[in-house]
Amino acid sequence: MENSADIAEQFEKHLNSPQQTWLLGAGVSFPANIPLMYPLTDRVMTLARENPFGEGTDGAKVLDFVVADCGESSHIEHHLTHLGDLISIAERSRTGAVEITGEKVLKNTLIEVHHVLIETIADTVRWGFRPERRNQAGEVIQEVREGRAGRSIVDISQHRQFVEAIFRSNRAGLDFVRSPVEIFTTNYDTLIEDALALEGIDFKDGFIGGGVGFWNIRNYAESDSTRAIVSKLHGSIDWYRHAEGSGSLLRVRHGDTYPDEGGAVMIYPQATKYVNTQRDPFSEIFQRFRRRLVQGSDHVLFVCGYSFGDEHINDDIEMAMSSGESQLTIIAFSDEPGGQLPSTLQRWLSKAWGQRLFVASPKGIYQGLTGPVFPLENDSRDWWRFDGATKLFAVGLPKDIQEAMV
Repeated sequence: MENSADIAEQFEKHLNSPQQTWLLGAGVSFPANIPLMYPLTDRVMTLARENPFGEGTDGAKVLDFVVADCGESSHIEHHLTHLGDLISIAERSRTGAVEITGEKVLKNTLIEVHHVLIETIADTVRWGFRPERRNQAGEVIQEVREGRAGRSIVDISQHRQFVEAIFRSNRAGLDFVRSPVEIFTTNYDTLIEDALALEGIDFKDGFIGGGVGFWNIRNYAESDSTRAIVSKLHGSIDWYRHAEGSGSLLRVRHGDTYPDEGGAVMIYPQATKYVNTQRDPFSEIFQRFRRRLVQGSDHVLFVCGYSFGDEHINDDIEMAMSSGESQLTIIAFSDEPGGQLPSTLQRWLSKAWGQRLFVASPKGIYQGLTGPVFPLENDSRDWWRFDGATKLFAVGLPKDIQEAMV
């Protein structure tokens, strides 16, 4: 029990680290009625096939080919990457086309499909969508909910509670010693930025301006009042790039008649010329993520709502933790689907640096090869969820663990 109490004390200490970085994934936006990746994929593909790519159109053929070629476990980001690769091949081709199922498909058709998918993702995320849920008997236990313009179903309440917990609740004196909290997110939505603004937290996100802002790496520079810095690793539904890739990356309001039509929402970096991932902002944002992971002592990376499915991000984290000079600690809030932690976390816990990794799961706390400690006899912990992690920061460790630490 002494070892369990020691793990809890270390865990609590890290919750109050003066240098905090957060990595937020799709799970934190799910309670806000924004679908996870696979339901989002189903929704986007269904809408694209309904309009404008009906049966027999070139666009429908492209969609069918991409889905089949990517495999059963692929999702919308894989599909976009595949489309980007096809566009690059068409650009290099003498015919300006690629061959799909024995027929030539022009680059402009591929670009149109890509554009429709991006816009459909943006609309789905902007207004919200909850897929139908059925029980094991096939009975509907939750009806489908569809948000649309003028009738959004997106709920920002949990994000506001999170911001309140991180920056205000139980934080007396901490702001005087800690650096701005850095928040990296793979989500396309604007909920974290909106929650910070609604709660009056001064933050930087690389943009400067009013309703329409422009991006520049220098706009990340913090001032004395800056309390948070937000970086969107996979872009955002309010980012806009001109059609030819020229000019500034803009943050825009939905529904405005400017900037000019024909540009694209920037929501996913792809390794192709088509979306210019070697240019700002994606290359700079990932560089910032890497630099942040190796900065300072008493530095904690909190991970919430992230399923460890992005190898690019996982590799950056593992490289930082593996450095001989690393003082980074990770606290990962994670479910155990199928009764097991994600394979990446299992592998990391067994590493030489696994003692600097804590996992808060439904079963308890893991540290390295120890755990789970503090399991509940007839229940499970809720701290792996977004609201559970928020509660942990707002009110501290559960009562039973506090009593064990005395």
